[in-house]
Amino acid sequence: MIVNNLNKSFNGNKILDNVSFTLDFDDKVCLVGNNGAGKSTLLKILSGNLDKDSGEINLNGESIKLLEQEIDISDYNLTVIDYIKSKTNILSLEEKLKKLESSLTEDNMDEYGNILDMYLKLDGYNFENNITMILNGLDFNQKLDCKIGKLSGGEKIKIMLATLLLSNPDIYLLDEPTNNLDLDSIKFLENYLSKLNKKMIIVSHDEEFLNNISNKILELKDGKLNEYNLPYYTYLEYKENEYNKKLDEYNQNKEQKEELKKKIKEKQEWSNKGTSNKKKKDNDKLSSNFAKERTKKTSSEVSKLTRELDKMQVIDFKEKEDVYFDINFSNEKGNKDIVIENLICGYDSFKINPINLTIPFGTRVSITGKNGTGKTTFIKTLLSQINKLSGNIHIGNEVKFGYISQDTISNNLDISIYEYLTNDKDEINNGLLFTILNKFNISYNDRNKKYSSLSPGERTRINLAKLSLDKVNVLLLDEVTNHLDIEALNLIYNAIKEFKGTIISISHNRKFNQILDPDIIYDISDGKIIYKDSINKLNMK
Repeated sequence: MIVNNLNKSFNGNKILDNVSFTLDFDDKVCLVGNNGAGKSTLLKILSGNLDKDSGEINLNGESIKLLEQEIDISDYNLTVIDYIKSKTNILSLEEKLKKLESSLTEDNMDEYGNILDMYLKLDGYNFENNITMILNGLDFNQKLDCKIGKLSGGEKIKIMLATLLLSNPDIYLLDEPTNNLDLDSIKFLENYLSKLNKKMIIVSHDEEFLNNISNKILELKDGKLNEYNLPYYTYLEYKENEYNKKLDEYNQNKEQKEELKKKIKEKQEWSNKGTSNKKKKDNDKLSSNFAKERTKKTSSEVSKLTRELDKMQVIDFKEKEDVYFDINFSNEKGNKDIVIENLICGYDSFKINPINLTIPFGTRVSITGKNGTGKTTFIKTLLSQINKLSGNIHIGNEVKFGYISQDTISNNLDISIYEYLTNDKDEINNGLLFTILNKFNISYNDRNKKYSSLSPGERTRINLAKLSLDKVNVLLLDEVTNHLDIEALNLIYNAIKEFKGTIISISHNRKFNQILDPDIIYDISDGKIIYKDSINKLNMK
């Protein structure tokens, strides 16, 4: 694939500015850039799902496919196997082959051969076995005749991934493929893609996933594309070294300028001191001539130094800011513990095993389990968004929850950002509000934007900012790292390190869980509890 001078603008803002690159054989490219840099826009244009303004995309006859982000609600009544067969086109090919085989003639032999080639490229004779192999690898536990609408968010992601992999395109476009996947599924996908002799472009917030697959980096910044033939972690090291070199160069440049300015000032002061002496009582001609000569010489030296200063290189460099995101912590006196006794939660057709768990204030809890085992259901039950089926939940009288859910990201509220952040508050500190938003690259000018118009990454940023405005002491975080760029992730990592309250988290981001450093790991699949001493022993193995 060859891309030349690709351009795309939205509302006068240039997102892609003469973007050019080549995707060579077996290139596994990591596409990086801050939220809003244009990563998803570029992938949509390459896949043909979005029109470009100008430029050329030459696929050289190769097929290309983009990972879908959600399953259309109109497909919810399809079974898993029918959905996959329909979306990969295998069902249509099977029907055409049967029809042609029943009346094969010399006239339709070429058509039959073309369709058979497409069928064989999809490994059609082993297709159902391949479905089972990939879904087993992704740890999908539902039956193939299960309706799509009955699946959890993570299970739907697995179906979309399986559909993409089984489509067997020449070029894979993977936009956040690990979102909502459990760890075993991420490791399977990582291993599968790394062994696949295919071209691919990957956007992901999972740094370890990127490093284990990528051999090349495409960096989008201010509409421009920079290319690095490096794996991901090596690219990060390179960028850090480049930053430090530029910082040293900038500091040396600044010191040299300051030194020149100091010399110019000293020369000027020395000259002025000579000419401002009190007038002699006598008309000392010799003294007067000496002063004039000194002034002339000094002026010449100042001019020379000034020209040297003007000629010095202007280095355009912005130093990194130490930006921290603090969650507004509530530390009122009172009981802030959570005690769960014989809790059974779920629905009529789905129940979680009884939960017995004591969470003293300040404890960090990681809720683990395979997709579809009820992690989000448990969190929603704690919040009373779902009624418990039986058992008891004792929540301390001073517990103040701060919650970010997967559902919040897709909630299409038709209100402004400002209204969303302030509609439940009696007093509003606008200065604090916009200082926090600015840390997440959301400006004061964006305050009237509709929440529903924001990208998933922007919505996650808004909800993280909202936590900082609310006084909370117990965080409930359901896949909080999804859709965030590395810059925003670092803010979250720092905030998690510093938060003094209780954290109950669902996350499959390996770096996030390492930084969380849980006191308790609770596997909701089998009710197994692992405490910190045991966790440390496991990590040491």
